[in-house]
Amino acid sequence: MDFLLLGLDSLIACIAIGPIVSRRSRLPLAALFGVADGVGFLIGAHLGWTIPSTVSDALQTGILIALGLYLLIIAAFTTRVAARWPVWILPWALSIDNLTYGLVDDHAPGSLLEQAGQQALSSGLLALVGLFIGVMVAAVLPRVLPVMQRPAVVSGVAGGALILGAGVMLLTG
Repeated sequence: MDFLLLGLDSLIACIAIGPIVSRRSRLPLAALFGVADGVGFLIGAHLGWTIPSTVSDALQTGILIALGLYLLIIAAFTTRVAARWPVWILPWALSIDNLTYGLVDDHAPGSLLEQAGQQALSSGLLALVGLFIGVMVAAVLPRVLPVMQRPAVVSGVAGGALILGAGVMLLTG
């Protein structure tokens, strides 16, 4: 059941970016989170390199903070909608923990493809849940805070949420 924990980063990140992901992109993005985690596990299981979990945590945190800062800076200096391409980098950035998991953990009985499939399914479903939670929060916030009706503000909040999410993931390991 440890593989379920590997999808929590997808849940947290997708809650943060849910408000800036278009309706049409939600399902493909959630699927990409699953694919990236499954591929990361398979690569980790086959490479034979040793990557300490502290290194993968630092890389993951750094990438999340960098993408969050990007969204904050773009939102601060423009009134237009910030570019949304960083959300497509997140699945690959967050698969780093699966790469480490594939390298350092004893695997439960079963084929590697089966385990990768379980991780991919877990991550993809948790990403989809996270996107929908983020969308629901984004639907409620403009009623409470009218400034949240501006797309640039929503992008800035998503950037701040990514940075906050990086901290939460770092603390929870």
